[in-house]
Amino acid sequence: MSLKKIWCRLLVVICCVLGIMGTGSLTAHAAVNHTLNYFRYNNFKDDDGRSWVRIEMGMNKGDLEYEVSQNPDKPFQLIIKMNNTNRGEVKKNIGLDRKIARYMTLKNDNKDMVATIAVTDFLEDHEYKVYTAEADKKEKKPYRLVVEIAADKGSPNKATGDEKLYGVEGCTVVIDPGHGGSDSGAIGPSYVKEKNITLNISLDVARILENNGVNVVMTRTTDVDVYGPNATDKQELQARVNVSRRHPEADIFVSIHCNAFTNSSAHGTGTYYYGHSSRDSLLAQLIQDEMVAATGLYDRGIHSANFYVLRNSWIPATLVETAFISNPYEENMLASAEAQHTMALAICKGISNYFQNIGK
Repeated sequence: MSLKKIWCRLLVVICCVLGIMGTGSLTAHAAVNHTLNYFRYNNFKDDDGRSWVRIEMGMNKGDLEYEVSQNPDKPFQLIIKMNNTNRGEVKKNIGLDRKIARYMTLKNDNKDMVATIAVTDFLEDHEYKVYTAEADKKEKKPYRLVVEIAADKGSPNKATGDEKLYGVEGCTVVIDPGHGGSDSGAIGPSYVKEKNITLNISLDVARILENNGVNVVMTRTTDVDVYGPNATDKQELQARVNVSRRHPEADIFVSIHCNAFTNSSAHGTGTYYYGHSSRDSLLAQLIQDEMVAATGLYDRGIHSANFYVLRNSWIPATLVETAFISNPYEENMLASAEAQHTMALAICKGISNYFQNIGK
């Protein structure tokens, strides 16, 4: 047998051995993978009457290995790394109860999954537990990782950290989440609906303001038409104005929207006012400044507009176009629970700056 044939046969044998080893290695690796297939959260009270939020992340098998840590640069974040886990069909950005926990994000870190849970203030002020629970066939729950976080050890309505505002205590603010119910508002290229984004941001704005002693009035707190079914555009918009008029103590009206345009390259954040007085433009400018600083989005400035809710408001009013839901990049940003919170906090800081400026 020639030397060339011997080498060829050796190469065939080596390739076969490597192929078997490679397949075995891949099979072993796949066997330890976990895939998330379930997510739920709820609020409950313990025997002492203290409020908690429970977050459950279910998966296809047991024996999960995980690590719990805190981010020293972001002291309000609890970080849980789940080894050999992928996200499956669970959303990567999830809004939570906003009273104890703001939101949770899920991100891949090589073969691991990292869950980041943002609480409403410093994590050190909360008691929390992280544990696994076996599948519960009666409750139709799979094997899952459970995170329980208690309310702030201090006052449940006392803002701390980056959510601490000044000059707002005792003020009354009307928050108007744009669209809702039968009116979805604009819909992005990935089918994100404006009405859901505006409600999420508005509820976070309300929470932050209330924690700073503000009396918040909402035109809607769920996915509903404010006037009711089958209303005309004018009836629906007037119903939002009427919510404000039923509260003569109200100081300002803030309507929250997402922008949209036929050209998907349109981008940026802008704020609008009608101009009954200089306070309308002042409110718009101060919110716009904070939105640009917080999000880094293109500054479209403030503009006078003949929008119904602004024109018919009896108090200083502004309408915030947070970002373009028709722009794929900004739609993805708007759908992020973390970005929604960033925008909500920016709007609150603008409101705080307004009240400090007018010396109320």
